[in-house]
Amino acid sequence: MAKNKKEIKKLYKNLQEVCSEMSDHISCLSEEQQRDETELRYLKEFIRYKEQEEEYHYFRENAHEEYEENMPFSNLTL
Repeated sequence: MAKNKKEIKKLYKNLQEVCSEMSDHISCLSEEQQRDETELRYLKEFIRYKEQEEEYHYFRENAHEEYEENMPFSNLTL
């Protein structure tokens, strides 16, 4: 019986550690999301300020992904 209690305590401690790590991870993700939302707001307002809404919509509707040989990611282009 004592062995089971020790095992349960050990498992519970491990669970607490994992939960703490997940909480930290979720907190970081939440902060990143908040920064992204703020950045998106500024970008939207900049487009409006520069009166580029039409150009933005054209780009959004007509852009496609292009890959470069030396780059591991794609770029949107017309």
